[in-house]
Amino acid sequence: MTKEASGKEHVIVGTAGHIDHGKTALIKALTGIDADTLAEEKRRGITIELGFIFMDTPGYEKQIVFIDVPGHEKLVKTMVAGASNIDAALLVIAADEGISLQTLEHFDILKLLGIQKGIIALTKTDLVDEERIPELKTEVREFVKGTFLGDASVIPVSSVNGSGVDDVKSALMAIGERVEARPDSGIFRLPVDRVFTMHGFGTVIAGTVLSGEVKVGDNIEIFPDGLLTRVRGVQIHHEKTERSIIGKRTALNIPDIKKDKLRRGQCAGLPGRLTPTYRLDARLHLLKSYGKELKNRSRVRFHTGTAEIICRLVLLDQEKLIPGESGLVQFVLEAPTVALPGDRFVIRSFSPLMTIGGGQILDSTPLKHKRFDSQALEGMRRLEGDISDVVEQMFIKSAVIPQSSSELALKIGKQEDTVDEAVRSIYREGKIVEITSYKKEKYLHKKSYESLGKKLISLMESYFRENPHRLFMPYVDLRAQFLRWTDPQIFKTIFDDLCKKERIYKKDSMVGLVGYEIKMKPREQELAHKIEEIFRKAGFAVPLEEEIRQELGLVPKIFKNIMKSLFDRESLIRLNKKVTYHRESVKRTQEIVMDYIRKNQSITIAELRNELRLSRKYAQAILEYFDSIGLTRREEDKHVIAS
Repeated sequence: MTKEASGKEHVIVGTAGHIDHGKTALIKALTGIDADTLAEEKRRGITIELGFIFMDTPGYEKQIVFIDVPGHEKLVKTMVAGASNIDAALLVIAADEGISLQTLEHFDILKLLGIQKGIIALTKTDLVDEERIPELKTEVREFVKGTFLGDASVIPVSSVNGSGVDDVKSALMAIGERVEARPDSGIFRLPVDRVFTMHGFGTVIAGTVLSGEVKVGDNIEIFPDGLLTRVRGVQIHHEKTERSIIGKRTALNIPDIKKDKLRRGQCAGLPGRLTPTYRLDARLHLLKSYGKELKNRSRVRFHTGTAEIICRLVLLDQEKLIPGESGLVQFVLEAPTVALPGDRFVIRSFSPLMTIGGGQILDSTPLKHKRFDSQALEGMRRLEGDISDVVEQMFIKSAVIPQSSSELALKIGKQEDTVDEAVRSIYREGKIVEITSYKKEKYLHKKSYESLGKKLISLMESYFRENPHRLFMPYVDLRAQFLRWTDPQIFKTIFDDLCKKERIYKKDSMVGLVGYEIKMKPREQELAHKIEEIFRKAGFAVPLEEEIRQELGLVPKIFKNIMKSLFDRESLIRLNKKVTYHRESVKRTQEIVMDYIRKNQSITIAELRNELRLSRKYAQAILEYFDSIGLTRREEDKHVIAS
């Protein structure tokens, strides 16, 4: 049910039934309008394009709009396009012929597309005896028993003499009172069912708006082909307007695209808002009337919106599908399409043509699944749950890519505020974790977040296995390696969290694992102790590192590794490239420098050189090191206590 900005709410009624059972004649009797407007339709006596007709209802607060769909078996795909937008069904059964094979097929389609309301019209009653009507009504009641039309009105009517027409009108108006507003995702979609050119205007596409709105001047994209254009004009039922909304039969003037690039089955939408796909996950119900099992990898015709695509059907949770039963499936399409979770679909056999099943799309951009994969099946079943289940599964599916409420709303075809409410609910339950530093609130599923935390720890553990002499890993190296999996915001959030939980810690430009100790072999530990003693005994006038290496007769790699371990443990401190002190020496020089400054307000390199009786290079290295760690501050040639 839809409503114009200034107009009545629309109740879209779709007709269904066997060819020549009087659907179009009944609509003419109800509205005074002949839906067969095309010359070919007049000549052949059948409706081959969707007709959209208003019923005049003075004093009625709503507007009944009929979609007169074709009854010819070869054009069932057109019926699917029309039926996917309707609020209620008008099932037409001719009194002189009764229920036919095509009646069965059309009724099956209405059920598969999830239609919930409707009435049944027994047409052509002027061609049968009155005694036949009660019998036929009983047959029809049995036919629709247990379906959405189980309690529907069955109304005898004649389009020739007008009997029963007012009863049909009254019944439709009563249904209209019970029709609720159709949920609108807010994502503009218009499946294209007609393409033509108009003199002076150029290319025009037509269809029924599935959701959202479109306005004159909007930039739109024709999916799945990626054609970008601008809307120059909008028409609803042959009248110019500034915009169109959900449920409206709409024509869009897009002169920038040539007609030969457009076709039935494409979909107009806002740029980048839909994602073309070759795979669709769904729950498929196989009609009992099909009469035989459906095998894995069967080739079928897939119908959704206005698209018909040949595909392979992969049965995910069973070896074969039994008539009357349902299963989880993945459609592998031979051409791309666009759809959203919740969209209805119908499948027909490849040959001979007949409707065999249908259902609802669960995931419009799924990964390829292995059959009987328990994790994949669990995820699909979660997509059949309430909005919180669906949102949680989308977070699980997104893995290490954080999602906002607006991003998820586009993917699942729901209003952003509805999705946001579900996001906040599962956040309160601790199922997702907020990633900070984004402009919009974004989240990861807790399992993905914890997995990334473990990966960060494993990166450090791997580094220490490869560098057993190190107590710390360079922060920049850890960050660079982690960013192969995800982005800087996630790294910062997880890193800060692990520090807060005391799993890791940061020291200057290095990172350490809490509780980790350097693991050295006995010979290496002995050498480390010997090197440390050399620096400790050397006091303030230490030798060069290279001199010590040569004195001990160590190869550069072994010496370098041992020195790194001593630096990480802070047994040794490198003041600059040429001066390395034992930590005791650093502590002693710090005491001397600070005492001198307290007595004299400052100290120079020359004064420290004289105080320690050292060469200038040592005094300079000491004071520049203290400046670098913020202990002192240089003012011209003097060094003072940093404030």
